[in-house]
Amino acid sequence: MKSYLLTAIFTCGALFSENAEYQRIAAPIAPRNIQVLLERDASEALLEVKGPYTLFNPHDGSKIASGILGKRFIVRETETGLKWGEEFPGIHQIYILPRGSDSSIFVNGIQYSGAVAVFGVAGMVNIVNDIDIELYVKSTLATEFPSPLEPEVMSALAILARTDAYFHATKNRNSFWHVAASENQYSGSALIVANSPAERATETTRHLILVHPNEGKHSPFPAKWTENSAGKTARYEAIFRLDAETSDKGVEAPHAALARLDSKWTYQVSKKNLSKLLDTAQIQSVEVFVDQSSGKSYGLRIKDSDETHDVDFFTLQEKLGKNHILSSDFTVSLKDDAVLFTGYGKGHGVGLCLYSASSLAQNGENAVKILAKFFPETYLYNIDALPDGVVK
Repeated sequence: MKSYLLTAIFTCGALFSENAEYQRIAAPIAPRNIQVLLERDASEALLEVKGPYTLFNPHDGSKIASGILGKRFIVRETETGLKWGEEFPGIHQIYILPRGSDSSIFVNGIQYSGAVAVFGVAGMVNIVNDIDIELYVKSTLATEFPSPLEPEVMSALAILARTDAYFHATKNRNSFWHVAASENQYSGSALIVANSPAERATETTRHLILVHPNEGKHSPFPAKWTENSAGKTARYEAIFRLDAETSDKGVEAPHAALARLDSKWTYQVSKKNLSKLLDTAQIQSVEVFVDQSSGKSYGLRIKDSDETHDVDFFTLQEKLGKNHILSSDFTVSLKDDAVLFTGYGKGHGVGLCLYSASSLAQNGENAVKILAKFFPETYLYNIDALPDGVVK
């Protein structure tokens, strides 16, 4: 496959405007769409379009085919090109654009708004959903919060989800895809319900994001939330161990601090089982890596008879289970053949503390003041004020 495929996804959304009179003249300052990876290196996938659609080649924008009644077939990559019902010789990428609000796309039975791009690479297919960021925010909130929180907290979450989406769409502007559906609570558009708390929160905060004045860049950043910080939040870089080009800091969360003891949890596992789960030899000692400013633990160092093994917090949660390692606020002790984890709160401990935010909302604080409490170095910005990068 040629290297131009690496940038094809990003250009699709601008190339194929629903209004053919519009054309792309430059990369938009702020992308309006986000590209979500649905399937990666799959041998095949069930791809269905209900209603009228047009099929494009994202390399040059040429029209390949179109349909009125829809189409439902397995899509796979062959030696000569993609096959979706019919074969497309020499074409290893297609972009499916629904025509009209009544058209919809399904990938392996899940409904998605927006358009879908399929890329064939080395006999495998990769599928990406090109979707408006506002719809993406509605979907992620509806998936993660089936039982809604206070309206002002939901509004704050909508702003954070949108901020995070713009961060990834901007940072990965020229990448194959911006975010993976499996890592971002994205389950398509079927769960979006009209006038639901998630939709109302998204609509009432439409186009609002937080930006950080880092070295004069005034950029969106990876905006996170955690269920219960147990009294204090941590910097993004401290727990995620990634450089976000922002100097955001953890803050005190008094409401969560008052309920810290109520959030206490413990988990005990034998050394033998822990070494098996973490794929190490016999455990001799365990050292906890602690972020001094917040007291949160971002990893472990396991020492056996011959060497040491470092395990980050998220890998630890994945291996031992989120229902066992509830938060990053924990300590570890060894006794005989047992390893005891003792912690407080719930979640990774970064960003907005939902426990505290709910308390603030119940006391009459609005979304703006709640966000200002947990992101004090940032300010709100209406992304709709920026040019969209297209002209008529």
